[in-house]
Formats: sequence, structure tokens, C-alpha cells
Amino acid sequence: MRLRRAVVGVGLAIAAVCGMSVPAHAADWKAYARYTTKSKCIDAGQQYVREGFNAYKCTSDLSYPPWVLWLR
Repeated sequence: MRLRRAVVGVGLAIAAVCGMSVPAHAADWKAYARYTTKSKCIDAGQQYVREGFNAYKCTSDLSYPPWVLWLR
């Protein structure tokens, strides 16, 4: 019983420390543009990152143009 209580206590302490190290608000992804090819989307995303955005991703969509550029 003491061992179980000690293990639970250590687990709670680790969870508390890890919880405090997570940032309060993570940046959300926002759609910025649409492209006809994936390569154009990637080129634009890389340029935006060079200009100061944190990250980019290109996803396909069923509408036209099919590639959506997301930035954060």
C-alpha cells in the first residue's frame, strides 16, 4: 500500500511539472492562400517562413484550387 501511494505521488509530481512547462496558448493554423500545384504551395510556404512565420503546411481540398497553404 505504501509503495502504491509513493508511485502515485511521484506520478502526480511529474504530471504537475510537465503541465507547467506547456505554453499557455499554442498558435492556431490559419489558411492563407490556395494553389493549383503542391510545389507552388510549398514554395510560398517556405517564403513565408523565411519572412517570419513559424511553420507552414499544405493540404489538399476538394475545391479548386486544390492546395491550401496553412501558416502559424
